[in-house]
Amino acid sequence: MREFLVFQSLWAMQDHRGQCDLCLEAQVEKIAAAGFDGVTDHFWVAPQAERLHAAAKAQGLKIEGQLFPRTVSDLAQALEVASRYGCHHLTLQADVRPRTLAQAITLIEGWQRLAEQVDFPILLETHRYRLTSDLLFTLDLLAQMPDLKLLADLSHYVVGRELPEPAAVEDDEQIHTILRHSWGFHGRVANSEQVQVPLTFAQHRPWLDRFLGWWRYGIKDWLARPNTPTSLSFTCELGPPPYAITGNDGRDITDRWDEALLLKGLMRGVWDECQQGQGAPIPSGHDR
Repeated sequence: MREFLVFQSLWAMQDHRGQCDLCLEAQVEKIAAAGFDGVTDHFWVAPQAERLHAAAKAQGLKIEGQLFPRTVSDLAQALEVASRYGCHHLTLQADVRPRTLAQAITLIEGWQRLAEQVDFPILLETHRYRLTSDLLFTLDLLAQMPDLKLLADLSHYVVGRELPEPAAVEDDEQIHTILRHSWGFHGRVANSEQVQVPLTFAQHRPWLDRFLGWWRYGIKDWLARPNTPTSLSFTCELGPPPYAITGNDGRDITDRWDEALLLKGLMRGVWDECQQGQGAPIPSGHDR
């Protein structure tokens, strides 16, 4: 029986609405009480990883670890920590910007050799100002490395390439190619000019519907693959400013925690639809 796991990003827990930040343990407890399955955070410094491991274990939560490697040795060192404490998977934001496919492939192949030595997946995240920054470069990379496993954060391609709404057929086909190579998701909704828009505003409904459609496509494709792992993860990653849009007081114009809960519910509904093999209407109330 395959599971759908919804994680909450600890970066997204940073409070910019005039309230006191909670300590790590209190954040993890709040996340667990809200019904999330895990947490996402940096996972390469031993004391920080140990503290996160203890807090997550106490609440029965899984961990998605994040790394920002520049070299093969960066990942090797981080794996010593990640292997010691364990995680559901590691996400790599490759903090390099190669100009050629050959440079990128050499680096990724080194990471893939290391990935074969651990018992958890290592996924390359699609992200701006990273190796995967450009959509077309990443598509060319996949053509050369069809077994490369991605973690899809589609918001970066929407805003980075100013994808139009309504959709162009070619753009959706390219995003679908990314999704067919994706083994997890980071979730926020972008539009052509902003990487993170409020989910409940009526003017953003076309983009919310479009992202839900993309994620639905990715889940259905994952379910149809042979030899998939036992679980698929989706991280609610509604980041603080400057990702979040702010008013003239410098604070978020919406409550990101409430939006994370909304997104969690929407995505579990999408998963249920995909499991049943049929579409269903999006739950009402998210556009109020």
